[in-house]
Amino acid sequence: MDLKNPFTFFSILIVSNIIAYILTIIISKLWDKIYNYKGVFLKKEIIGSIYVLCINIIIGIPGYILWVKGIIMFSKSSIWFSFISIFLLMDFFLYILHYLSHKVELLNKIHSKHHEHTDSFNPVSLYHMSPWESIFFGILLTMITILFKFNLYGFILFLIFNWLYGVMTHLNSNSSKPYLFTFTTNTFHKTHHKVNNKNFGFYTFIWDKLFKTEMKNAY
Repeated sequence: MDLKNPFTFFSILIVSNIIAYILTIIISKLWDKIYNYKGVFLKKEIIGSIYVLCINIIIGIPGYILWVKGIIMFSKSSIWFSFISIFLLMDFFLYILHYLSHKVELLNKIHSKHHEHTDSFNPVSLYHMSPWESIFFGILLTMITILFKFNLYGFILFLIFNWLYGVMTHLNSNSSKPYLFTFTTNTFHKTHHKVNNKNFGFYTFIWDKLFKTEMKNAY
């Protein structure tokens, strides 16, 4: 399969994002039903989440152009080495971006929309954000792929992981466990939504430990 073929690339880009969006809602609703949570969401939130979905698709276009022009290049290195490398780099840079999103006034105004869901999450909470946050994520990921050569399938594996992890950390929970080994949980992230100035970590709590911005729970 030639992923550089425009029809192939954009078909996969659009279909995969739509499937991820639908699965996010299905997983969240099933979770809420099993654990007896009432994940209510408004019509305007659905419209807003679809808008963010469209932005997620659009921000793939610059990366595709840079790839076709040879500015972004992929290597034949190990899939797992590439996945772990992207994971560690993005975990650090997303922590920094998230921290600044609470300390810099302009960024805080952008990020505050996501914090409208504080007491509980609903099926579109993952997509309840300013479109600028999707753009910032896309810029970070694009910069990393320009600076470093990763295995293409390791890169795709990270994108799948990032979506799935986002779904998991936006599920309602009464658990008091903020961590699973070194990984953050939905409890960890929900605590962040409550207190705002703690628990900035995306995938791990390493940087919160290191920079002393950790709070185990707010309950």
